[in-house]
Order: sequence, then structure tokens, then C-alpha cells
Amino acid sequence: MTTENLAYDWTYDQAAAPAIDPASDTAAANRAMQQVLADSTGPAPKPPFPGSTAVVLPVDLDIDGQSVTSARVRELTGADEEALAAVPRASLEFFDTILRRGVTELGSAAPTEQQLQDMLVGDRDSLLLAVRCATFGPSLELHGVSCPGCDERMDVTIDLSTVECRGLPEGEHTVRLRDGRIVHLRFPTGADQKYILAEKNASPARVNSRLLERCMRYISTTEQAPAALVEDGAALAQSLGIADRRTLLMYLADHAPGPQLADLSVEHDGCGEEVPLPLSVADIFLDL
Repeated sequence: MTTENLAYDWTYDQAAAPAIDPASDTAAANRAMQQVLADSTGPAPKPPFPGSTAVVLPVDLDIDGQSVTSARVRELTGADEEALAAVPRASLEFFDTILRRGVTELGSAAPTEQQLQDMLVGDRDSLLLAVRCATFGPSLELHGVSCPGCDERMDVTIDLSTVECRGLPEGEHTVRLRDGRIVHLRFPTGADQKYILAEKNASPARVNSRLLERCMRYISTTEQAPAALVEDGAALAQSLGIADRRTLLMYLADHAPGPQLADLSVEHDGCGEEVPLPLSVADIFLDL
């Protein structure tokens, strides 16, 4: 599955003109140059119309005691593209750079670095999706998608403006372990992402341990017993059985707020089969 980069044709066909010697006829040479420029710089090719720059956050953000649910983004420029080229592609720093440069307001004020880090991943992903749409438009073209029903390959265009954006599930976020204990979870933030990915060359199992370490907040022995603060999340994450760990991780994945890019699918006109198109935030920035 690939995404086609935007490409414009800046070539022009010019008819041959009588040669002019600029040394002997400077005025004629200048007139000819101006005519060439006038003839060759017609209407510029139009890029996709930018999407809306207003964003409704899926989760309330607390800023100085005020609940903030709105933000504003802008189209990325050439200067932003140069800044992104200076960091590893699809790294956390890559997406942090997009947020720092592309988000102009949280509520009614410019965001701080700390606020962007403290946001839930779902809010950050919503802002990233909005920056992408403001820059390239909402259409995302995917080429060579294979249908699981008939193996035929097809090209698909996704309208990113229609992606479902889920809010924070109501109530306590709890998971019962096999021994009856109950773990109270929270969803990860940008700061959690930074912590989780800080350990270089970590295995997927190690990444999962670091995620659980940050997201397990309280634990209780029964529903009636008071919940105790998890003081050593790292030790708890490593002491849990693999089945319990996977149950916790699946809860975080299945209930995460934000744009549900992983749930996208299309129907194949040829055979009627539903074709899953699970995307990540990295996939929607393949244009960069």
C-alpha cells in the first residue's frame, strides 16, 4: 500500500523565436524576456483546497483550571517541510515538530510545549489529522490495495474528513485481572509516548511494559475495596501474567479516544468484499 505524492507539471512548451543579440539590441532582448515570462507563467496548478483549520478535541483539556475543547491549526509551509526533513521520519520528534509548528491555538491562546506533551494521544492525533487535511486536503490516495476476497488490486481514495473521532469513554476505566484484582487505567499522553520510546532498541514486550507502567494508576483487591495508588508501575507490569497484560493492552487500544484510523475499510465493487484499511498517523503523512 503506497500513497502517491503530490506532483505538479511545471514544464512549458515554447515556440521557436527569432534569435536576438542582446549585445546589439538590449531593448529587444528585454522585451523578448518579458514576453517569455508572460507566456510561460500562466495559471499555476491548483493544489487541493485546504481543509478547515478549526478542530474540536475529542477529550477536554484542562488549561489553568479551564476546560478547553477547541483548537486551531494551519497549513504547513516550506519552512516547516525543511524543519521536518531535519528529524527522523515518522519518529516521535517528527510528529512533535508537526504539532509545534502546525497548531496555532489551544482554546484562545498559542499552545506551550508542555501542553502539547500533556495532551492525550487521541487529542494529539486529532490535531495531526487536522494539520494533514489543512496542508494537503482531506483526500488520501492508496494504490495497490489487495482485496482479501478476490486478490484483485485496486486504488482507493479515503476522505479523511469522515474518519470517526471517538470521545473519552464514560466512567472508570477498569480491567479485572484473573486473580480478581481490579486495575484502574488512564489513557496515554504525549509525555507517556516520549517516555515509552526513550529506551532505544526496546522489544515490543518492553514497550508494552513501559506503557502499562505509565497507564496503571490504581489497583484494588475487589470492587468494594478502596483502590490503592500504584507506586511501582514497572514492577507491577513485569509481575503480571501475559494474559492479563494483553487484556489491559487491548482495553487501552479498543477504548482509546481520538480518530479511529485503524477501523477504516471500503467495499470492493468487484466482489462486494469489505476491504480493511487500517491506517496509522504515520500513514497519512506519507506525502511529506
